[in-house]
Parts: sequence; structure tokens; C-alpha cells
Amino acid sequence: MTTQPSVSVPGLPGYQVAPRRQKRVQVARACDECRLRRRKCDNKVPCSNCTAKARICSNSGAPKASTLTQASEEIEWLKQRVQQLEAELEQRSNEGNNLPTPTGSSSSPPQVFSSARNFEIADSGDLKKYWGGIQLRPARSSNDTWLGPSSLHSFIQRLSAFLSLNLRQTHSANKLFPISASDNKLLDRPAGPDIDPVRRLVSTGKLSTAGVYLNPIQEEYFINFFWQTYHTSLFPILDETQFKKHYQSLWVSGGKERKPSALVDVIIAMCMQYGISALPSDTQGLLVEGKDALVAGRWHFWRGQTLLTYELESPSLSTLQCHLLCSVYLCGGSFHNMLDNSIGQAVRTAYALGLHLDPSPSMPEQDREMRRRLWWAVYLMDSKAGMKLGRPFMLRDSHVMPYLPSDSFEAARMSGSAFAPIGDNSTWLSFNLHQTELYIKARAAYTSFYDQELHLQDGQAIWDDSHALQASAEVLFPHIQILQEWTDSLPEALKLKRQNNGNPLSTDGTRLLIEQFAPLWLQRQRVLLEHSYHHLSINLYRPLISFSSKPSPGSRAEEIAMRCASHAIMLSKITQQVLADTSILDGWHEAFHCQWNAAMTLIGFLMVYPDATLTIEARNAIDLAVAVFDNFGAKFAVAANAAKIMRDLCTKVDFLAKHNQSQRDSLNGLQTISMDGSIPQDLSFVSSPSSTLRDWSSYANEPTAPDLSLFDMAVDVDFWNNLDALWPGADNLSQYQSEI
Repeated sequence: MTTQPSVSVPGLPGYQVAPRRQKRVQVARACDECRLRRRKCDNKVPCSNCTAKARICSNSGAPKASTLTQASEEIEWLKQRVQQLEAELEQRSNEGNNLPTPTGSSSSPPQVFSSARNFEIADSGDLKKYWGGIQLRPARSSNDTWLGPSSLHSFIQRLSAFLSLNLRQTHSANKLFPISASDNKLLDRPAGPDIDPVRRLVSTGKLSTAGVYLNPIQEEYFINFFWQTYHTSLFPILDETQFKKHYQSLWVSGGKERKPSALVDVIIAMCMQYGISALPSDTQGLLVEGKDALVAGRWHFWRGQTLLTYELESPSLSTLQCHLLCSVYLCGGSFHNMLDNSIGQAVRTAYALGLHLDPSPSMPEQDREMRRRLWWAVYLMDSKAGMKLGRPFMLRDSHVMPYLPSDSFEAARMSGSAFAPIGDNSTWLSFNLHQTELYIKARAAYTSFYDQELHLQDGQAIWDDSHALQASAEVLFPHIQILQEWTDSLPEALKLKRQNNGNPLSTDGTRLLIEQFAPLWLQRQRVLLEHSYHHLSINLYRPLISFSSKPSPGSRAEEIAMRCASHAIMLSKITQQVLADTSILDGWHEAFHCQWNAAMTLIGFLMVYPDATLTIEARNAIDLAVAVFDNFGAKFAVAANAAKIMRDLCTKVDFLAKHNQSQRDSLNGLQTISMDGSIPQDLSFVSSPSSTLRDWSSYANEPTAPDLSLFDMAVDVDFWNNLDALWPGADNLSQYQSEI
């Protein structure tokens, strides 16, 4: 034991005084953690022990309520704080729904997912999980493909499981397949000279004539077709004047031979696909080699893709234009994975070209506007593919984006195309601007819905939890008003008038009033704007149609499901009338896919809501959809098979409706069984499964009975996914590439 040194006293030599013992520092009260662990605490806030161990220290410095008055005051303060935070959240949510501006995008940045095997995730609760979706293997593919919960394929799978349960009969795999391009080996190389077009192109720089290629007169016809269709009614990403000068410069040898151009080939391919699809099958001629119009122009497309590979390391605006137009061609042929890859290349090319930055003021205004239109065309196609396939968007919208392109008279004058103004201070460019705004709002709603944290268990989706379904409906509901605001802001010149004073862009069911003397491109713009609005609404609201946990009557989830059906009904009415009375949508492949999407949605709606107020109208709309498929089916085979599938499904719908009605009459209100086996709340018992099986078995043996291989058939209409159906001589392509 050590002794303290003594202290001498001044004036008294030799006199020593023992030092006073220093008082030990004491703590008035140890924190809860230190008391629990019997450790020495200090007066720091928080204490040193809790700080070192990263624990929550009770010595927070906040006064504790020791009286009833203090407790009441603290509760009141907490309530005010909660209201303040909720107001801030609502404000941020509203800001997130506004259009992106150069000052920044209000969307939150995507989460970064790390491999738990290589990295330790500090807080895994911050990471979101993907829910829903399917692993699909199309009939003519050897590999699985993942499609998310917003895709029609995921909805068809849930519908298929519901039918199997209620009809007591499982689906037979690969029993029936619609006739499509790949069934007939559509893109096999035709008989002719054994010329390898890739090798000839590389060695001589000349285009191959082996295959089905057009002569100069035919090329001119389809190129002129482009300006009145895709250029005005999809996205204006080309300068018409500059392109025509470029095209004329390609012809050499007295107009007998054209120099290679990927952009020209891709435009010809997509216009052949569209133009020939507008003709009856018996008048399509030799340009489709007696086969399917959806892959007409495939030789030009393949040659354009070959030329495009040599631009990948040094891309230009023309390279990006090719990628965007290629994605349109692939979408028309239902090559969805190749479409996704093509859009991915477009996104990376746009970033490489710096289009994600607003153009410099020193750049000519004409070039600035073209770069903006190109960037937002990439945004639109990325949004289309992501929402259709249910996959994450490839374009990051968490950063500042360029200004939206202008639709002013000056911008129209500099665009290179000469179209007359359409009134209301609008031009032919206004369609592109307002369509882009629509996709911005729809994408914001989509992101809010699918990025919400639902705290679902592994493998669960919102259809497995009624509370999650209702919570999802509450998240989606505010966006309905935002989409309605878009319809209100649309110029009158771009709205389709309705008969009997009906409201444009509504679901009131009134017929269209198409202006007789308006130019065809303007009529198509009006139709496609309303078509897109209903189509996007169907896709956004369809997840609220649940086959396993039916929402309670009058709930927000049921209301949105009804809205989904209303939009599908209206889209079917519009498409049928336009096809019957005009040529506006003839051959327009996107209109066919939108109608297929709406028809399958209505089938699912009728299964879940057999007695809703919209049931009769929805059933009539399906008959209109069949008429639409018959119209398209006279021009391309996939649509004809879609009509066959829809007729088979109508038979199922009618059978279940008749069966349920007879059960209700005899058993006091019995309905079909939900996928989770639950009994509806207003029912006291469930009919015997054997009776359902017996009734359907006898019905299914009739000559008109539908086949139950719904999933295989329905998916195959919208998903070929066969490489051989696009690339001529695909088996030998790898050999050609190795020789190059």
C-alpha cells in the first residue's frame, strides 16, 4: 500500500502535515445499463460504458416526467412532433410526384445490394425484398425467365391456379400452343446463292442481296411510311430533313446499290413489320415469304444489327437511335428478353453520350432539343419495358435529368419536319411531351407501389396477406388523382371527343367522336394518348385483383380493382370502334398487346367478382376484345390464336357463372372457392368439391369445352422467346463471328 508524501509547513521547520485525502468522485445515480451489469458509471451523457459498447444509455439528459402534469405535457409534445413528421413525409411524397426538373429528381436512390457472403451488411432492415413474380420457361425455350409481379405473365399464373382449384382439373403442360412465327421456322435462310452476308459485308463493305431485301422503290415506300406513323406517334428522335439527305447520299452506281447504314435498315425493318401487318394475309405478297407479318423485314433488321456491332465502342447519336428503334421492332414481335437487352444498350449508350446532362447553352438550340428528345425516349422505353416485364428499371432517375423537350412553334420549326400547328398553342411535338409526362407520373406510382416495405415473410406476396393488400391500396390511391390531373392538363387539341357530351379520357363508356378531316397522324396521336392512359391504369391497378384474399366490400382495394376493370372495359371499346370505323390502328402491334392485356385482366376480374355491378359490362367487353383479335388475326396469326384462347376462357367464365348461380339458388349464396380455401364471410358452408368436379367433368367432355392448358397458351401469345425466330441462319452465326 503506497503512502502519501507529507507536506512541510512554511515558518515551522521540521514540522510535517499529512496531506488531506482527495474526495472520491461519486455519481448521483448510475445509468440503468451500468447498474444492471454492476459496473462503475460516470457523469457523462451518455456514460462512457454505454458509449463504448454502443448501448442506449438512460443518462440521456432528458428530464423524466415525475408528475402527472409533466407526463401530460410530454405526451402532448410527442403528439405534435408526430404530426410535424407526418406533414414532412406527405410534403416529400407530393414533391416526389412532380415532374423531374434540372434542379434534381425527387425519387429516392435505389438501394445497393451486397452479397452477404463477401460483405457484412450493417443493417439488413434497410434493404427491400422483391415479392411476387414467376420463373417462366416459355414453350420453345430451354431456360427460365424471371418476370415480376406487375407483368401479365404473373397475373396469368395466378389466374391459372385459381381456375385449376375451382374447376378441379389440373393443366396439361404443352398441350396446345398458338401458331406463331417460330412454329414454321420463320426465319430459316431461303433457298438461293450461298452468300454469307456478314463475311461479305466485312470484306467488301457492300450489302448482301441474299435474302428478302427491297429494291430502291420499295425502300422509298416504307421509309416514307415512317414519318406519318412512328415519327409522329411514338417519339420524334430523327431529324427528317437530315435523314433524307443522308439516305440520298448512300446511293451509288447510278442508284443501283446503297452503302451500308444500320439506321436505314432498322427503319425499313420496323416499317415493313408494321405496314405489312396492316394488310390481309392473302395480300401480303412475297415480302413475308408466305409466313407471318410480325417478323417481316427480319433480313434488314439482322443486317442492321450486324452493322451496329461495329459502332459499340464509338457510339454516336445514330447508334442510340438504332437501339431505340430496334427495341420497337422486337416489342412488335414479342421478343421480350431481346427487347430488354436492346433497351439496356440504349440506356448505357445514352449515358456514354452524356445525354443525362442538360445540353450546354453554347450548343445550337436544334441540337439541344434533339438530345433532350433522345434522353426522354430512352426514359419512356425503359419505363415501358420495366412495367411490362416487372423488372427493375435500368435508367437511374435519382439524379438530375435534362429539361423536358419543348413543343413550342419554334421547336417544331427546327425539328426538320413540316406539320401544321394543331391549335391551343400545340404542335405535332406536343404528343411526345404529354406522353412523356404520363409515363413519368405512372412510373412514380409504380415505384411507390412496388418499393414499399410491407414486412412480408420470405416467399409471401401481397395476395397472401389481406392487411398488406389493403396497405398497398392506400399507397396507390393518391396516384389516381395525380393521373387524373394529367388528363385535365392535356390540351383540347390532343383529346378524343366523345359522343353525347361524354368526357374525354374517362371510363364513362361513351363512344368516340373522331374528327373526319383531321390528318391521320393527329387522329392516331389522340387515340394512342387515350389508349396509353387506360393501358397504364390497368397495369397499375391490376395487382389489387386478388384470387386468394378478396378485399372487403367497400374497401380501398376493392375500389381500385373496380377502377382497373373500368379502364379495361373502356380500352376494349375504344380499340374495337377505332378498328371497325377507321384505319388508325390497323397493324399497330402495341394496340394488339394492350388489348390482350386488357382482355386477360377482365377474365381475372370476372373470376373474382362474378356479381359486381361491372360484371355484365366486363363480359360484353370481352366479346369486343374477341372481335378485335379477329380483326388483327386476319393479318397476323398470333392474334387469331389469341381470339381462340379468349373464346375458350369465355366458356370457363360462363360455366363458373352458371355453376355459381345454381349453387346460390340451392345453397343460399354459395360462391367459388378462393385459392386459400377460405369461406366467404356471407356464406355458412361450401359445396362439395366432388360436385364441382362432377359438373365440370361432364361439361368438359362436350365438343365445345375449353382446354385447360391456359397458362401455356396465354403466355405463348405474348412471349415467343425463340432466337431462331429472329436471326437468319442463327445456327451458323457463331462460326461467322469466329472467322471475323
